[in-house]
Amino acid sequence: MTPPGLDQAFAAAVQAHSSGDLDTAEARYRAILRDVPTYPGALCNLGALLAQKGDPAGAENCYLMALAGTPGFADAHFNLGNLYHRGGNLRAALTQFRACVQANSNHANGYFNLGTVASKVGDLLSAEAAFRAVTQMEPQVGQAHLRLGDVLLRLGRIQDGLVEFQRYSAAYPADPRGLYNLALALANDAKPADAQEALHKALKLKPDYAEAHNALGLALEMLGRKDDALFHYLKAVELKPDLADAWSNMGTNLVEQSRTAEATDCYRKSLAARPDAPAIHGNLLLTLNYDSRLSPEQVRDEHLAWAARFASPVQPPPVPHLPHDPERKLRIGYVSADFRDHTVAGFIEALLTHHDRDRFEVFAFPNVPRPDATTEKLKGLADHWKPIFGVTEDEAATRIEADKIDVLVDLGGHTAGNRLLTFAYHPAAVQATVFGYPNTTGVGAMDFRITDAISDPPGMTEAFYTETLLRLPDLPWVYRPPAEASAVTPLPAASRKGFTFGCLNNAAKISDACVDAWTKLIQGAPGSKLVLLAGQSPSALKKLADRFARAGILRERIELINRLPRDQYFERYSTFDLALDPFPYNGGVTTCDALWMGVPVLTVAGTNYVSRQGVLQMTRVGLPEFVAESADALPALGKLWMGKRDELAAIRAGLRDRLSASPLCDATKYVRNLEAALRAEWAERLPRG
Repeated sequence: MTPPGLDQAFAAAVQAHSSGDLDTAEARYRAILRDVPTYPGALCNLGALLAQKGDPAGAENCYLMALAGTPGFADAHFNLGNLYHRGGNLRAALTQFRACVQANSNHANGYFNLGTVASKVGDLLSAEAAFRAVTQMEPQVGQAHLRLGDVLLRLGRIQDGLVEFQRYSAAYPADPRGLYNLALALANDAKPADAQEALHKALKLKPDYAEAHNALGLALEMLGRKDDALFHYLKAVELKPDLADAWSNMGTNLVEQSRTAEATDCYRKSLAARPDAPAIHGNLLLTLNYDSRLSPEQVRDEHLAWAARFASPVQPPPVPHLPHDPERKLRIGYVSADFRDHTVAGFIEALLTHHDRDRFEVFAFPNVPRPDATTEKLKGLADHWKPIFGVTEDEAATRIEADKIDVLVDLGGHTAGNRLLTFAYHPAAVQATVFGYPNTTGVGAMDFRITDAISDPPGMTEAFYTETLLRLPDLPWVYRPPAEASAVTPLPAASRKGFTFGCLNNAAKISDACVDAWTKLIQGAPGSKLVLLAGQSPSALKKLADRFARAGILRERIELINRLPRDQYFERYSTFDLALDPFPYNGGVTTCDALWMGVPVLTVAGTNYVSRQGVLQMTRVGLPEFVAESADALPALGKLWMGKRDELAAIRAGLRDRLSASPLCDATKYVRNLEAALRAEWAERLPRG
């Protein structure tokens, strides 16, 4: 029974608290608690007051005492959740907000904060349910519609997200936030022109809206207007220097323009503003592979720094116990964001198609926000299709472990949409990474990196990786020849005096070392010209041309072209006499494309996997004579082949057949080699005796 007058005393304390007289309020709450130490309202409010005064430990103690005396006290759970949220303990905050709404299913603020924190930790399905509950309880709370729409967008449910943003914009037409979010949904719905229109309206309402400038940059990128996009990214960071997304987007824009040093600086500024962003840090790691100024050890150390921040804090459970049966059918799982229309999809198709189903049961764990026709095709090739998009890393790991996966394979490394942090939980007995990324993951729980003895010569490269190198007999990946490629044409130089060297790789791979070596090649080979792919930006073309001009190539001896549609891309090889492999980041599929079109590739032998893919491919296709042992040796080798036109013409005529018969195209043999290597390593982990 409450002592007489205590409720009035509590009301007086609340009044002082509400008016901002914190000292008086604190004294009154404490006086109440001296009489009734378990008075829940006084404990809860005193906790809130102490939090205001900067005493989180005291606040936490009050909330815990309130819950001890009154289990299921929703407001105490709510306040404790807010305290943990402000302190950065998101998991603990999530637990408290869940307890709050479980205790009071009508606690709209509890649901809102639950959705906010669930969204931050990547539990998008819980976030959707929470925000949807708010919109049903309090439809007039526009912010809940915005948050719900954002979550739906991240879940890949673009149309549902559009509905929420349209609803908000209709109710609040003068709020630029609604137009901004609507534009993001329209861009995700492949309607960049409509997104651009919405963002212009938002910026008319709020010219200094940095986030809208950033979003407008993304829309313009989709429209192919790379330079205009860069202008708006610059405007965004001018208005808001700590806008991490704008710095990151600017970095990606500059990478595509082959301005990798500037891109690296942008990514570092993005991380300075948002240090707990593994994806942005991953973009930085990918970009470092392009830089010829960095040693393999320096690049490795950057990967280790990423892992120390994001992967190492994960405490994986013990590796599951395995029954002693080395010959049983293994459950192999593939994790990738590229189960879709993507360069990697052909490799994934080869894997799923050629596994021995008597020996392996194949699981696919796609992290794909927007499935397409390729997704559906790949889905039909897997024994089990287990999407993990929209779930947290630990939940994805729990699902994989529940499927009793024996061998889990990463296909992405530090590329977009990767789930490397899922691997950090070590949900499978054996974990390996292959093909999608040309360097170490840095993740201590990643057991193996699939490679070969040419890409990673024994005793030469082990120190560059945190994974144990698992070398396959021939090569670490296979090539699927393109059905849409045109026929091989005769050698262009056979009918004219001129000679064309070309490279259709991503312009980001044209490092300073490439510029130097290729300039010397053209200068020392009279009558030759160089053709390069330079993305979609007019300024990128100019800057790339300027780099070569400063190095000494006359403008008339270099041709820079914009990104090509796929059919024109293959046709362009018909104009090349020899292709050039960029370094230190060699071509992969692009090199095989050149070979398929009859064009041999001049490559420089590097010192690690990323810089030895050209050596691998030219060796496996039986043409090691196109490998230069150093960048200094490349110009002489190019000039030598320029003088062997009859031999080049003969190689060209038979190169497609040569490639078809090589290990590069033998998917069945490749998968058998992969199966044997993974099974052997899995068997090593079986209990003995």
